[in-house]
Amino acid sequence: MAKYTARPPRGDRPLLVLGISGVVVLEGEAAVPVSTHHLSAWGRWVRDVEIPDAASERLAELAERFEIVWASEWGHNAHTAFREALDLPEEPWPFLPVQFDKLRMIREYARTLPWVWVDDPIVDLHGTPECVDGVIVRVDPAVGIVGVDPDDLWERVAQLPQCGAAVSEGAAVVGDTDTRGRA
Repeated sequence: MAKYTARPPRGDRPLLVLGISGVVVLEGEAAVPVSTHHLSAWGRWVRDVEIPDAASERLAELAERFEIVWASEWGHNAHTAFREALDLPEEPWPFLPVQFDKLRMIREYARTLPWVWVDDPIVDLHGTPECVDGVIVRVDPAVGIVGVDPDDLWERVAQLPQCGAAVSEGAAVVGDTDTRGRA
């Protein structure tokens, strides 16, 4: 995967960059109904994961408005492994080959497109980012993606000023925790 380059964004919609742990897969005590799914990518490995029952519906709602891109430790396995459990489209969503320093990679990928990064509170941010080039949503890892309100997210993206050639520093932070996951 060292030479992988993500498929360029189509550019017709804002980007929605998704983590998986704490967003699609709930690893602690869930506060929403979940089901265990037996996942595999190409039959090379198997993993049982807990996915919120409403995750598929929420992702479908978000995919109507946003171009979805994976950014997680699941890498190129994400779409294939979750396709059936989340009723994902046959054509894989692009993925960013990143586990750490996601914010830098998201900005490089998005360029001037508006973007949203949805991840759990345990992310690799360094201090509280300040800027206008994107929106960061840190979900409650007991609720995951089902806690994301598509209408609210769309409104937040609509408030982003158009980005010029220069990408500004930081991003809007949404949620009840600081960058270290504390309330």
